[in-house]
Amino acid sequence: MPAPDDLCTLSDLKSWLPNQGNNDDSTLQALITNGSLQILQYINRPHILASVLGTLNETYDGNDSDRLLPRNFPVLSVSSVTVNGSAVPLAPAPWGSGFLWDGRRILLRGGFTFTCGVQNVQVSYTAGYSAVPLDLKQAAIETFALTYRQRAHIGEKSSSLGGKTTLTFDLCDVPPRALTTFNQYRRLAL
Repeated sequence: MPAPDDLCTLSDLKSWLPNQGNNDDSTLQALITNGSLQILQYINRPHILASVLGTLNETYDGNDSDRLLPRNFPVLSVSSVTVNGSAVPLAPAPWGSGFLWDGRRILLRGGFTFTCGVQNVQVSYTAGYSAVPLDLKQAAIETFALTYRQRAHIGEKSSSLGGKTTLTFDLCDVPPRALTTFNQYRRLAL
């Protein structure tokens, strides 16, 4: 059964794997769900879809700046910002006084700041992607396909067939191209 945080569908993975029938559907689905959780853990984002994240209410330490990087992104909307118990109004225009946002930051204008303090900033916002980004989805598919194919060679580094042909196996856990993509979505500690 697919999970809400699966980075691809069973049909996506099966279309990438050559000559894949229906005999291993439950194995492939488990690989997708478990692998997706591992990738999300690696990129330090428990969820990336807006439909799974829902409305977020988070508290931050003030930093004496006019900008704040919320934990989740892309930021889709901000419904409220409170600093030291006082509500900051929505800015009527980009140059107006109050709060506004872009895909990654919540910004304050007109003399407002995220005053330095401990857990004195509260924000309510929505964030995430409407669907898994295509590059992230493809990287996940390639990683899951490699893992699926390697299961027949667990512990082997090479194999000889009749002394005439020697096969060697790729021992990397994640294809380098996929790892580059995962790193682009990784949330770093601030």
